[in-house]
Amino acid sequence: MRNYLLLLLLVPSLLFASTSKETVTKKERRNTAKYLKKAMEQIFKTIENLTEEQWNYQASAESWSVAGACEHLLIAEHATLRLVQNKIQTDEYKNAIGERIISDDEVITFIRDRSPERRVKTLQPFEPKGNLKTPQDFIQQYRMARQATIDYLETTNDDLKSYYYTGPAGTISGYQWIILMAAHSERHWEQMKEVMEHSNYPL
Repeated sequence: MRNYLLLLLLVPSLLFASTSKETVTKKERRNTAKYLKKAMEQIFKTIENLTEEQWNYQASAESWSVAGACEHLLIAEHATLRLVQNKIQTDEYKNAIGERIISDDEVITFIRDRSPERRVKTLQPFEPKGNLKTPQDFIQQYRMARQATIDYLETTNDDLKSYYYTGPAGTISGYQWIILMAAHSERHWEQMKEVMEHSNYPL
């Protein structure tokens, strides 16, 4: 009888342990949140005092202005969070690992790389449409969008390392898609600095 009672007490704790398994560790959440914030803030420091002419300057008709790069980032932030929260968390993408496992560092390195062979035209839905009139428009909206990403990362119980989806960095997990968002910010921060270093950039 005593053994039976002990078993009854033990079963709920075993069930709780099995359902509360954390696939993204506290350390990973903390470090990735810091990365997301740092990547955002360095953009803000670069653009916050730009004039209207500097904000909209394009080195050529085919290239983006700083405003265009910022709007692309804002569109991608919203779209990627929706992807992670909704689209990929289905049976179709459960444990759908590609030909090989891609490390977090590989995701960052690939996305940050702006060498000529890694520069591709973005898909039409991610093209800037001229909706951001000032740096302050972007700062306000992007801060809110990025905070939504960070809040989700820090609080979710979703099994982000069990769902995989193929994108520019290969077939990566939901958690790695969040890492990608920070690296994506850094990629286009570099692009903004390239625009600002152009010989005809207004001073």
